[in-house]
Amino acid sequence: MKNNQKIFFIYPPSVIMNREDRCQQPTSETIIIPPLPPVDMMSLSAIAKKRGYETKFKDYSLKNETVYDFLRDLRVFKPDFLVLNVASTTLEKDLSILTQAKDLLEDTVVIVKGAVFNFNSYAIMQQYPEIDIALRGEIEPAFDEIIQYEDLKKINGITYQIDEKIVSTPDRKLNGNLDYLPFLDRDLIDNSFYVRPDTKETQTIIKVSKGCPNHCFFCLATPLNGKNVRYRSAELVVEEIRECVLKYNIKNFIFWSDLFNFDTGWVQRLCKLIIDSNLKIKFSANTRVDTLDFETLKLMKKAGCNLLSVGIESGCQELLDKMGKNITLQQVESAISMIKRAGIQVYAYYVIGLPWETKETIEKTYRFAKKLNTEYASFYTATALLGTKFYDYVKKNRLGEINYEKPYFIPTVNTYTLNADEVYEYNKKMNRNYYLRPTYILKMVKNINSITKFKSYYDTFIKLVKKN
Repeated sequence: MKNNQKIFFIYPPSVIMNREDRCQQPTSETIIIPPLPPVDMMSLSAIAKKRGYETKFKDYSLKNETVYDFLRDLRVFKPDFLVLNVASTTLEKDLSILTQAKDLLEDTVVIVKGAVFNFNSYAIMQQYPEIDIALRGEIEPAFDEIIQYEDLKKINGITYQIDEKIVSTPDRKLNGNLDYLPFLDRDLIDNSFYVRPDTKETQTIIKVSKGCPNHCFFCLATPLNGKNVRYRSAELVVEEIRECVLKYNIKNFIFWSDLFNFDTGWVQRLCKLIIDSNLKIKFSANTRVDTLDFETLKLMKKAGCNLLSVGIESGCQELLDKMGKNITLQQVESAISMIKRAGIQVYAYYVIGLPWETKETIEKTYRFAKKLNTEYASFYTATALLGTKFYDYVKKNRLGEINYEKPYFIPTVNTYTLNADEVYEYNKKMNRNYYLRPTYILKMVKNINSITKFKSYYDTFIKLVKKN
């Protein structure tokens, strides 16, 4: 490697989005989900710095900056590598900047990452010849080899252009032990920007596991990360927590995983280590309803768990079965009851607009959501992302032309009995009615214990009223 080489990581001038591959959603449309730290960029930067590179990151969407702002920064920084995090739903806009970038700095190597490249890298690179390398699968090891100037044809998990030819190397085997992942480079960003939506305290993400054995109809987790749940060691996770607390004064965490509560022994070990560390943190995680037990929940609460995200998806058993969720409504009710008894808040996720959705199944889902009465809920519209079973089903059964105006919120495909516009109207109604119920408002008011939380809840209420 030459001396003083530079890598520029960016979120392109586009829609403000959380761009991690499994959760690509525009934050302007969400009610209570804030922008999240650029986890993958921070992971790659940590690798690059260990190899002696100077790194820089910028999210051009946050301040509504334009391609001209990007080109100005590119001209000043003059990176050897330009790395773009590309969302499936904003692909064309994200990549539209590359022609001018290459004109400006012809020798800069353009690397792209994003879920879409796992399934369609060859065709995309035909359309955008400015892309030099696309990362597929687990990006960290391939990226590490690229910046060490390894022979590209020997690097698994990439698609690259050479002599006007596009070459795809074999898929990279998933690593069963995630301890190879570096601590995120939190010097890369302004951590204070990324906060909990309720308390406005700084919040960060720690990657803890990958993989999910339940390949749901609409989800990218299994196609991207495999069906085997792979963990980092609990000891290493606690060491990264310790660094965050002592070096950055960050005490609020999202434990990032496809399925946190899968290995009960691992979860209990992590919680015991956190308790023994006396670091006094708060964290949120995600879970399925069929992987919980009350003893583990109590231990999680003691370790600092204040919120669990739960994919409930539907209040109709027939739909749960068709989407491959492999849970029952009775399991859902039992799990939510257990979480509440443990003193942990619940963020419930629902999705409407799958092919078999009807007016009646939507109403069942809403009634079920009201019955569960979780502290937070998001009602999404189903998005047929490339790589999902849903995408293939829509194409095969001609349920509409797939496009992405505002993914997860504005549907573009039809069900067998409802058109996309009808699904959209139901979605707006569900979100509005759930949060504007007098009983719900009274419940949340009782949770207010600070001026900051009051202002946060008030701002959310106003946003909801204006949005609907």
